[in-house]
Amino acid sequence: MATVQDIAKIVEKLAPKHLKEDWDNVGLLVGERNMEVTGVLTTLDVTPEVVAEAEAKGCNLIVSHHPVIFKGMKQVTDESALGRLVIQLITKKIAVYSAHTNLDIAPGGLNDLAAAQIGLGNVKGLETVHEQGFCKIITFVPATHRDLVMQAMGDAGAGQIGNYSHCAFYTEGTGTFKPLDGANPYIGEVGKSETVKEDRIEAIVPQNLVNAVIEAMVEAHPYEVPAYEVHQLVTPSEEATIGRIGELADTLDTEGFIELIKACFPRGRARFGGAKVDAITKVALCTGSGAEFIKVAAKMGAQAYVTGDVKYHDMQMAKELGILVTDVGHFGTEIGAAALLAAHIGMQLQEQKVTDVPVVVSDVHEDFFFA
Repeated sequence: MATVQDIAKIVEKLAPKHLKEDWDNVGLLVGERNMEVTGVLTTLDVTPEVVAEAEAKGCNLIVSHHPVIFKGMKQVTDESALGRLVIQLITKKIAVYSAHTNLDIAPGGLNDLAAAQIGLGNVKGLETVHEQGFCKIITFVPATHRDLVMQAMGDAGAGQIGNYSHCAFYTEGTGTFKPLDGANPYIGEVGKSETVKEDRIEAIVPQNLVNAVIEAMVEAHPYEVPAYEVHQLVTPSEEATIGRIGELADTLDTEGFIELIKACFPRGRARFGGAKVDAITKVALCTGSGAEFIKVAAKMGAQAYVTGDVKYHDMQMAKELGILVTDVGHFGTEIGAAALLAAHIGMQLQEQKVTDVPVVVSDVHEDFFFA
């Protein structure tokens, strides 16, 4: 069994909500967090056809890349397409969780998937959009509850270092305290000094997760009033980037690169413009609408750039910059999000030994451009 909230936590392991752009709308957008999930359908967009598909396949949770509600709604009625869609979802008790720019930006997310599709090596971020520091949280806990508290802190995001989670350090020591009138001590008696064998736990935490980790620590801690410290660290810091830039295994000319992109994005409607380049070794990309990063890509030495929704004057600028630009279409660069989300959710459920929640990729959603 899994609830909507359980699936939300799984998605946020891949695409933490704090990575989203400020203008974006992500997370649970329709539905009840505590509803038991009968099945998960992943998709790029939420459309009436996708909702009907979810119902037919017994899925009461849709996980989408594009938010079903993007801008604020002042009313939910059947007088608009969006209103009818939201009414349809609520009536059929189908929840929607959306991971948008946070999935684009996240390591292992949609931009990295596109880089892997092209076969890029030595991949780096294209444009920094977020930079945050870390704190260290220190707490003191009876040795009997050390593992419980460390687990709770790690589950809330403490100790995430590279590809490792739940990283922490502890040392053994002695704690002393005297409960006063009105206290309800877990150990000791009111009015008497107490000495206890305690462990000092230390773990680093991203700034945006400090409050969540403290809440988890306090909830798991046996003491009525846990003692803890929070220290701001000078290093490390973490950068989040939109877009990617990397290197091809072999140098290609314009015609060779065109064939590569057509093969890598078979559901895209590829257009090519800007400059014709004789030798392409470095390629930049941004899934979705990324024409704004053409200048950045050229400045970083890319000979070719892959994105969607490119306008005529963007191609004119690309020609002036001497960079080949590929417009694979918004749908073409992002349709892989559905399979990416399904693979991640399915793997996490399998690790948690949840076997009664099927995860399927939508097979009815198509590009809104059909010719």
